[in-house]
Amino acid sequence: MSALVCVLRQGNVVFINQAGVRVLGLGSQADAVGMAFVEFVETDYRFLVEAGWELLAEEEFLPLKLMRRDGTLFEAEIRVRLIPGPEESFLVEARDISKFVKSAEALREREERLQGVLASVAEGIITVDERGIIETANPAADRMFGYGKGKLVGQHIGVMMGSELREQHQELFAQYMAGSAKLMGRSVESLGHRADGSHFPMEISVSELRYGKGRLFTGILRDISERKENEERIKRLAHHDTLTGLPNRNLLNDRISHALARVRRHGGRMAVLYVDLDKFKPINDTLGHEAGDAVLREVARRLNNCVRSSDTVSRVGGDEFVVVVEEIGRPGEAAMVARKIIETLGTPIPYEGHDCHVGASIGIAVFPDDGNTMDEVSKAADVAMYRVKHSGRNGYCFYSDSVPVDEIDLAEAPAGG
Repeated sequence: MSALVCVLRQGNVVFINQAGVRVLGLGSQADAVGMAFVEFVETDYRFLVEAGWELLAEEEFLPLKLMRRDGTLFEAEIRVRLIPGPEESFLVEARDISKFVKSAEALREREERLQGVLASVAEGIITVDERGIIETANPAADRMFGYGKGKLVGQHIGVMMGSELREQHQELFAQYMAGSAKLMGRSVESLGHRADGSHFPMEISVSELRYGKGRLFTGILRDISERKENEERIKRLAHHDTLTGLPNRNLLNDRISHALARVRRHGGRMAVLYVDLDKFKPINDTLGHEAGDAVLREVARRLNNCVRSSDTVSRVGGDEFVVVVEEIGRPGEAAMVARKIIETLGTPIPYEGHDCHVGASIGIAVFPDDGNTMDEVSKAADVAMYRVKHSGRNGYCFYSDSVPVDEIDLAEAPAGG
């Protein structure tokens, strides 16, 4: 028997088993007989024994610290029972539970360390039961979704998603529980729903934990707003001019290709206008490049106001722009846009007390009249623009024209849309 067993009378040991002798580090049973059992109890715990053995007999188990003969302490669990008889005696059983206590302390320390890690990580971590109820949520999850500490626990996971995604999630989750959908082991992107109603892009990865007949699901949630913003910024830099924000040549070529495809499918015409600014170099030379940049930004704004939202304005060089006018019924509609551009650029552009004057030489090519491919139409518009440059500037010319148009009827110019 590994447990200490002894009999006490008036608090003194009248019997102790061999296991008790070993547990207390005694030489023999005689070393304990006649001693008050309280002598084997660590000082801070003696008040429990001194309160009376009859009170201890009412308890099922009681934790104590006992002291061996050499003064070392150990954790013990004792049980006291009254022995019927003419003299009041008590049977005491004591078991050394030091290993269990150390294991429990180690487990508690590990849990505390784990909680510390969970509290410090940037990712939200939640556990969800089979009904979709959140059982645990770390502080990052609370912060990510705008809830107070512990407020996510007990709520359905649907509160973390917008209403448009909630039904989709519930259906997918039901399919998974039925064994007909795969959710585990992969990351998916979705929209998170904060307590204040705002949304943010997030990435979710889910794993499953089985225990007995039940299942728990652990979700790792990442706010990927910054990543999405960076991706959008990189995408924009790849397709837009950094100074004006207009589409660059890459995006322009893509827009023209799609516009040509639409015209081929549905018929009609489209026009490409090459716009080269006149008198721009003197602005750079006299007022500096900052002035030139300010003028280019204002030109870009004014060009956008001259076309419809379905059309495209692009900056393809220092002071060169291209305008793609889609779905025109006749070439004259492209001429109206050119007139509007020349009119709007005729108003001086103010910069730090200076009036900056620019004009525009515009070459126009029409698909399919002036070419069957994007390259042919673009080159035709470029050739037409150079005709204007060499014929007096600040005008427009169709590729099919033999001479540039110098007389501009501004009254016919439509408002930009």
